[in-house]
Amino acid sequence: MFVNRNDELKVLESEYVKKSATFSVIYGRRRVGKTALISEYIRDKTHIYLYATEGNIAQQLLGFTKQIKAFVEPRVAKNLSFESFTDAFEFLAELPLDSKLILVIDEYQNLCKLEKGFSSSLQRVWDLYLSKCNIHLILCGSVLSMMHSEVLAYNAPLYGRRTTNIHLKALHFKYIATFLPNLSPEERMNVYASFGTIPKYLNEYESEKGFKENIVEKILDKNAYLYSEGNFLLKQEIADAGNYFAILESIAKGNTKVGAIASNLSKPSTFLTPYLQKLLELDILVKEVPVTETNPLKSKLGRYKIKDKFLNFWFYYVYKNYNYLEVNQTEVVLDELELNFNDRFVSFAFEDYVLEDMLLNHRKYFSFRPHKIGRWWNNKEEIDIVAFDDDNICFIECKWQNSLKRDKVKEDLIRKSSIIKTTKKASFLVVTKEDYLNPTS
Repeated sequence: MFVNRNDELKVLESEYVKKSATFSVIYGRRRVGKTALISEYIRDKTHIYLYATEGNIAQQLLGFTKQIKAFVEPRVAKNLSFESFTDAFEFLAELPLDSKLILVIDEYQNLCKLEKGFSSSLQRVWDLYLSKCNIHLILCGSVLSMMHSEVLAYNAPLYGRRTTNIHLKALHFKYIATFLPNLSPEERMNVYASFGTIPKYLNEYESEKGFKENIVEKILDKNAYLYSEGNFLLKQEIADAGNYFAILESIAKGNTKVGAIASNLSKPSTFLTPYLQKLLELDILVKEVPVTETNPLKSKLGRYKIKDKFLNFWFYYVYKNYNYLEVNQTEVVLDELELNFNDRFVSFAFEDYVLEDMLLNHRKYFSFRPHKIGRWWNNKEEIDIVAFDDDNICFIECKWQNSLKRDKVKEDLIRKSSIIKTTKKASFLVVTKEDYLNPTS
């Protein structure tokens, strides 16, 4: 299913119509929909597509040769063979092309693993030959660390050659309804807090079954595809994953500050620094600071958060419960889910949903267009969302509760807001579960 990648598709289409050679890099975590985007783009265009596997380089070259043979005239294809990928690229560069040829190498990092120096060879071929042809080269990859080291980073062999790059990310909340149109709004929030918004994970969900049944069959069952997904995702990127797993499990449990993580792991705070930095670079963690901080880089109030909701759920309910799940004691995890899923996961997912919706639809909430929207906290108090421009500031609390004394929540919000010293015109907003379930009420 191709959903909500129209902006990215427009970028690729704009590359296609250029008269010169173009070079796009598409990257993002596994299962985010990179191949679906490429398939949509190339489906009505002349193209050669290679999906690079982890087989040896000779096998990859044979597969590439087969794709080229299918593209050229039969008389040319009959005895066609290549000694190397460089020979194949040079052959393509010499072809007379009536229209732009799209050349896609998907899972590009696998070729780089198989042949050290592959990117340097491709750089040479691009500079000497392909950049002078009517071609759109697309390199696509899932291992972010390798895509950076081979293509994106300043010292990468292919740095400076790309004409566009697309970092494909998880979908917005609203597109859950496109994948699962029969779910109620409350069920969609539950899915958001557990499966997240990665297209492949949403496709796993069976809407004719209940939420807990899906959790058991799709995530907690040791034979399920998603049961080992967290392991697979991290070990793709990190060879020695032990300390990284411990840090992520600690964060999933609610230890979001460096000191709290260090204390939980019985390690000095300085020990965590390289690991946290690596997890930030890999787009697994995000570091948040209070939205009112004037110098965020120097803030001492930073908190770490697992970016992907499924991964956050996986570390809390799957990874730390392997001892139970490996012997099929899923009821232990289900009991824990019943006990704390709403408070630990859904309430925070709802807060993220509101924040995202405010960024996308500010008129729905404010009489002004905020310059900044984000969370605020100090060492004692916390406000879910603060939004402001030069003249206005709005303080927001998000509450995922069935029964709520809105006035009391607002009163407490006003009290906490007084800590933030400002001359801006203040307003206060409480967004509740009821507001979400019945938006017109």
